[in-house]
Amino acid sequence: MLDKIIRQADLLTLVDDMARKCRIIGPVAHSVPGCDPPVRHFYEEVERAAQLDLYFNYCVYSPKRFLFPATETLFNFDRSKGGFVAEPVFEHRPKAFVGVHPCDIHAIRLLDRVFSQDERDEHYLRRRESTLIIGLDCPRPCTDGVFCRDMGTNHAEEGFDVMLYPLDGEGGERRYGVVFGSKEGREWLLYSHRGESPSVADERGLEQYQQAKEGAFAHALTTRVDDLPALLERSYDSLLWEATARRCYSCGSCNLTCPTCYCFNVYDDLDVSLTTGRREREWDGCQLSEFALVAGDHNFRPKPASRLRHRIYRKAKWVRERSGLAGCVGCARCDRACTAKINSVEIYNQLAEEV
Repeated sequence: MLDKIIRQADLLTLVDDMARKCRIIGPVAHSVPGCDPPVRHFYEEVERAAQLDLYFNYCVYSPKRFLFPATETLFNFDRSKGGFVAEPVFEHRPKAFVGVHPCDIHAIRLLDRVFSQDERDEHYLRRRESTLIIGLDCPRPCTDGVFCRDMGTNHAEEGFDVMLYPLDGEGGERRYGVVFGSKEGREWLLYSHRGESPSVADERGLEQYQQAKEGAFAHALTTRVDDLPALLERSYDSLLWEATARRCYSCGSCNLTCPTCYCFNVYDDLDVSLTTGRREREWDGCQLSEFALVAGDHNFRPKPASRLRHRIYRKAKWVRERSGLAGCVGCARCDRACTAKINSVEIYNQLAEEV
């Protein structure tokens, strides 16, 4: 059931109003001559709503880095005054994500769970608590190779403040069916006095949209997502890991582009006096050769095959078993970024053939 209908012009006006109070982050188009396609989209901070391209297909990277930066300072410390003083560094600037597809909403839900499940990560959670998420539903697969339908992430019923469903309007102007996901999202739209109540025709239009969407998304996996943990449990010693990993460069591109990877490294950056400095954290990736290197120069995953198996198990088995959420959202960013053309769907389907 729809809560509101809003025209795109009114939506952009609302975003411009919101830009006076917070950072606006959404899909921005960039020309990339020589690439196919020649236009790529990236989640970026903008000053005006007109800079957003809400007709985008997919973004090369997810909006993860605005919640969990690639590098950040956790705290500054000083031991020059006869003691040790540490001051945490938090980001308090409110922001709004505009135009987040369902797969990335599911990815953010996983990050929310991970960073609050056991020990609370205040650096992530403070950013998240000051973030409004305006989702944008996908009427069809955003690009070739995605398998979000298999992962159950091509639609979202929670994890957003507002969800927009693109509907056809008169004269070619796009209209959006609006579903509220939080009190903050409801207040944002209702207090603006923009939009209109949905009609019976609008509700029927949403039903037709959802029916068309159901037919547009095909299955890519030969195994049900709920059966992947058992499949992997039986495939630990498969020869496929070694055969596939022979092509792997251990570059970590899959980790960097993945919206659900959350591993990080921590180090201290000291000044020359060794009395003051800051503690930093930065993204780390399980496909890097030194990721599992520990004291004594022992590496408990020295071979690319064991690292590849670890990543696949983590995405489709271990994260789901621990959190109850999808560790992989089927966006296929890792597959597109892989210079060796290692493909997740092919791995799952070949393992199923072996079994």
